[in-house]
Amino acid sequence: MNKHIIKIISSALSMTLLSIIVLTPFSTLAVYNPCTSSNIRWSASSNRVYIFGDVTCTLTDIKSLGSKYIPLELVDSANKIWLLKANIILQNGATLKIHSEKFEGDTNGLRLKSNNANLNDYISISADWGNIDIFGVKITSWDELSQSPDVDYSNGRAFIRVRSRLDDNGIALESRMDIARSDISYLGFNASESYGLSWKVLTNSLAIFDLTNVYGGIINSRIHNNFFGAYTYGGQNMKFTGNEVSENIWYGLDPHDDSDYLVISDNYVHRNGKHGIICSKRCDNITISNNRSNYNNGNGIFLHREVTDSIIENNTTEYNSDSGIAIFDSYDNIIRNNISKYNEKGIRLSVGSSNNIIENNDFSNNSKYGIYTYEGNDLPANQTEKFVNLNTFRNNTITYNAMGIRFNQAKNNFIEGNNIFENQRNIYNYDTSNNIFLANITNGNNITNYHYERYNSKNIIKDTDNFFLKIFDDLSETTIINSQNYIIQNIKKIATDFYPDKSSLTVNKIKAGASIINYEKMNLMLKPTTGKLSAIITKWNKDGDFGKSWTEQTISSPDMAVAHLVGDLNPGFTYNVTAGLNSVGDFIANSSGVITFTYNLYNSSENILFNVLPK
Repeated sequence: MNKHIIKIISSALSMTLLSIIVLTPFSTLAVYNPCTSSNIRWSASSNRVYIFGDVTCTLTDIKSLGSKYIPLELVDSANKIWLLKANIILQNGATLKIHSEKFEGDTNGLRLKSNNANLNDYISISADWGNIDIFGVKITSWDELSQSPDVDYSNGRAFIRVRSRLDDNGIALESRMDIARSDISYLGFNASESYGLSWKVLTNSLAIFDLTNVYGGIINSRIHNNFFGAYTYGGQNMKFTGNEVSENIWYGLDPHDDSDYLVISDNYVHRNGKHGIICSKRCDNITISNNRSNYNNGNGIFLHREVTDSIIENNTTEYNSDSGIAIFDSYDNIIRNNISKYNEKGIRLSVGSSNNIIENNDFSNNSKYGIYTYEGNDLPANQTEKFVNLNTFRNNTITYNAMGIRFNQAKNNFIEGNNIFENQRNIYNYDTSNNIFLANITNGNNITNYHYERYNSKNIIKDTDNFFLKIFDDLSETTIINSQNYIIQNIKKIATDFYPDKSSLTVNKIKAGASIINYEKMNLMLKPTTGKLSAIITKWNKDGDFGKSWTEQTISSPDMAVAHLVGDLNPGFTYNVTAGLNSVGDFIANSSGVITFTYNLYNSSENILFNVLPK
């Protein structure tokens, strides 16, 4: 069979399987052994129901097969609503199946005892080497006195968790929790593994994280008013897709230590008490795409502490109290095609974040900065460099912010092809070095929108046709480079230096003073074969006689030959070129108004006046 046909069939099968995974309950994807009474043990002294062995049990199974003293009630038989007042612990591979009638189950609603009036008067469902499968169910904590969800977590609150571990023989005892098409609310409080919905590998050892995982995810569900929306620790290949995650006390979605290869997509994450989506501590290969993360009291999307090799793309982050997107001590990530507006900052990078690519994003209408970098007070986890470094910012739209770009403590970053306009201020560098600003467009900014260099900042502006620059202090300077060897005109008459491969000038406060100076690429190209040459334009008429004049001086290698290109002339007209007392010749301007010639009669340190005048 043709390999292309095979590829198409394979792709179609993959899409079909993906649809099955999204729309089908976890328990129908495998064959399970039925629950028996021997798999259920009731401990009245600890108020625990133990379910163990390779079986699948439902609430009806627990009620009918377990002890009659288990405090589990079907409080509304018509609507299939249960009240659970005992802890359930799944062991040795057991599965708890909680499915609604619509999906061939016995549970439309599950209330977990969580009495607010008393300390620790709540229950939990836990899997310690087991599985929890929730499909189409509304689950909430339940305060028996108020006959409503427990809205106060201060005395503890009901929660659901699954935990994996490595046993003493080195065997991974792994757990899983899958949630789909469900509504889960008012669970969890501020205690380890008790955050509401939690997936955890029981270890602090990096070696064990490589051997043991926890699995599952949440699909097409509403997760709200929990302490955390969802928390993972050591999660692997998990999916959080198509959910609404809102009004949780702290975080919306929180993949934590060594949670890898997760997909977080197509969620609406909003109005959470801290960050909307946060991945923290050695998470890698995370895909965060097509989410809306808005109105969170922190960052919309946050990569925190050694998150690597991950992608943030096609998200919208708006109206977050801090940044739309934040990168903290994280590396080798791609942030692209996002819209980050109406936050305090569009994106911020800190604590040594490096080698990230930030491209094709819209960072606009933010109250402080479109792009912001800073050192921070924290130390990076495993490196000494605290400056934000070696990142690429390209082809972003940065508009209508209080400040377009604010770089503090940043070095060796590459800023290319961004549209930076209509900000109250443009680009501000503070304690920065060797950042390259290449071909950024700053049209439409007012006079306060200039490159600003302060506090020992030394950066490079390259291949940018027209911009304003201010040098604040004696320790700061900017090198301006044109890779095509064009001259850079400025009112201070600072000379442009020419080399075989570029032209450049270095601007400091001594040369430029404290003024805001406009620097403009002019249509004069000088390309020496060797050495170094400097030049200053003295006249550049773009109408009238179209006359041009400039001075040239050799700095090294006076035996050089210099190729010249002179533009902004009247097409078809003949121009006479002189160099000092020497006649270079007559030249006819082409259809673009350009003449070219080569000159090689230089003397050491001689200042030669060139004139181009019509005949």
